[in-house]
Formats: sequence, C-alpha cells, structure tokens
Amino acid sequence: MFNQNHARLFAAAAVALLCTSPASAHVTIDPPQAQANGTLRAAFRVPHGCGQQATISVTVTLPEGTTTARPMPKAGWRISITRQPLATPVSDGHGGMITEGITQIIWEGGPLPNEHYDEFIIMFRTPNRPDETIWLPTVQHCDGGGTAAWTEIPEAGRRITDYRFPAPSLRLTPPRTAGGH
Repeated sequence: MFNQNHARLFAAAAVALLCTSPASAHVTIDPPQAQANGTLRAAFRVPHGCGQQATISVTVTLPEGTTTARPMPKAGWRISITRQPLATPVSDGHGGMITEGITQIIWEGGPLPNEHYDEFIIMFRTPNRPDETIWLPTVQHCDGGGTAAWTEIPEAGRRITDYRFPAPSLRLTPPRTAGGH
C-alpha cells in the first residue's frame, strides 16, 4: 500500500534525480535570451567544482566578432582578456576604430569550493544575429588538474539535454524598434 512514508521517499528520490541531472548541473548563462546588437550583463553560473575539487579558473569564449566586453572583478580572482585582430576594423561609435576583437575572458584564483556556486559576470555587446542561438563555451579548471569543459554545441536536430557538457547558450531576439514596447 502506498502511504505517506512512500510519498516522502518518492518525493526525495525525485528531488535527488533533478539535482543530479545534467540540466541542473551545467554552467548556464543568465539571462538565457537577449536583444541582438545590444549590451548585455550576463552572469555565468558555475554550480560546482570538478568532482570534489575546487574551481580555480573559469574561461568564457565569446562569439566571433565581439568587440566590447567588460568582465566584473571578483575578490581573490585575477582577470585576463584575450584579444585578436579583426579582419575588418569597426567603428567604436565615437569617431575611432576598433581593430581587435575579444575572444576570451579568464578568471583565475579563487578558489570556488565544490560545495558552493558562484557567478562570473561579463557585460558585452551581443552579435547582430537576431533569431539565432549563440554558444559561449566555458571551461572550469580545478585543483588537482581536473577540468569541466562546458563546450558541447548541439548538432542540428539534437537537443541540449542529449549532451553531458553543453556550452552555455544565449538566444538572440530582434532589436526593439523605435516606439516599440
């Protein structure tokens, strides 16, 4: 007979399954969608370390052509920004030209213990690609040499839940028009 104790055990088992599923355990981006060609404050949520080891480095790879990105400092972490020359310089909107794109933001130091989660924040200009999903591969390096590479990008016809280490994704929406709500 199914009684109240069985119901509690069933509920506890369901919660345990949800907490250990890949969908709840991977690095995510908040918010999950943003306006194309807009400025976004994105939080990359790191939910745990590598096994039981603390996270000591987080690397976020930005979309090709990113020209503006500013990481938020974190106490105890050093930030480095990787740049590369752009094939075609672009206007900075203030009469100058931008000749380098930003490819990666890296936080090193910490540590972020496995028992805790944290957010690593970047403000950047989103690509002008409305109605597309962009992927921002993110890699955690942990004490003892462990790595969690959240870099899998779903192939056409596959779902993000088909992957064990999916890259954080951002859905780009059309820019708002003047006078729009």
